[in-house]
Amino acid sequence: MDYAGFVDFLSFTATASTVCMFLCGLQICSRIRKRGSTDGTGVAPFFLTSVSCICWLAYGILRRDQTVIFVNGVGLVFQTVYLTYYYVNTRLKARLNRLIFLELVISVLTAIVINGDLLNSNEKENFLGIVCMFLNIATIASPLLDVGQVLRTKSTESLPFLLCLANLAVCVQWLLYGVLVDDFYMKVR
Repeated sequence: MDYAGFVDFLSFTATASTVCMFLCGLQICSRIRKRGSTDGTGVAPFFLTSVSCICWLAYGILRRDQTVIFVNGVGLVFQTVYLTYYYVNTRLKARLNRLIFLELVISVLTAIVINGDLLNSNEKENFLGIVCMFLNIATIASPLLDVGQVLRTKSTESLPFLLCLANLAVCVQWLLYGVLVDDFYMKVR
């Protein structure tokens, strides 16, 4: 397999793995359905992944990277569905309304950064790359917000194991993809 073929193969497997990781949200939604409420289930993984997808989608558009555009477009659809399901089942709608408003503000600001003339294209790419990097760290760490509950209850039920495992697999693939396409921010993805 030549270099371009390997990049295409890795692009395909990273996309497939990431979409599978997005499907891990079904496990969390299933837990919500069984309980009949969102009690004991944080919204952070859905919220942070959604915001991350918005920013990575913008980054992919700037870089004209179809792989990044596609995977984050799909991810944004999944996260929107999960957030909607969470919203329907939560008793803390006022708090979630604030988070959704924050997400809309981030979306508008991202659109302004991409389409505005405040920054040149290299500065836009670097700005979004840094934002995406920090969002990825937050997204990957978000399931760890439940560690306190795990320690209190001595039960790992609230910790989404499949999501943690999928995060590891996806990170390794995007690291390799970033190395091959020589994209610093993708390496940290």
